[in-house]
Amino acid sequence: MHPDLAPRHASCLLFDWDGTLVDSQYANYRAMAAVLAPEGVHLEQEWFDARTGLSSAEMIRALVDERALTLSRPVEQLVADRDETFLKEAHTVRPHREVLRVVEAMHGRVPMAVASGGARRVIEETLRHQPFSEHFDTLVARDDVDRGKPAPDIFLRAAELLAVHPSRCTVYEDSDEGIEAAHAAGMTVIDVRPYTGTRSRSGA
Repeated sequence: MHPDLAPRHASCLLFDWDGTLVDSQYANYRAMAAVLAPEGVHLEQEWFDARTGLSSAEMIRALVDERALTLSRPVEQLVADRDETFLKEAHTVRPHREVLRVVEAMHGRVPMAVASGGARRVIEETLRHQPFSEHFDTLVARDDVDRGKPAPDIFLRAAELLAVHPSRCTVYEDSDEGIEAAHAAGMTVIDVRPYTGTRSRSGA
């Protein structure tokens, strides 16, 4: 693994999903754009890329607020449709190679969790297609907590499930919101963006 990605003195590792463990950015953008198009919304990828730390529901609400939109369907229905659209391409999503090396090197040495602002069903379905599908001890998704990133709830819940104090956890993230959440949880955080080829952006 790349030396800069190696965890130091960590008792557990927490990995964000989209953009960190897997390169799902464009598939997620296509799914969201396809669902919003019938609402008369043209979703620019630049706008989407700047907010990928948000859950789908939070992203749609932000779009509604910014553009004073009136939607024909509830946000929850749009999110469900987005998830179904994405799942049709779940098998095409690939891991980020440098982060995969970390997971493979640390598997069996310390507890590890996926800790994501994404939906549990979507993550679980996509995880089935990944080479590290059996490497994680638990999964915490947006469905499991009251607040998504940048609140620390997802990471704190993962640490609780792994029975490790937050100060002993190292988080791998690719978004400003996720990094803020990790710091708020009192955890060490490693920004994977310089090593995944992901362009720098705000955004889970």
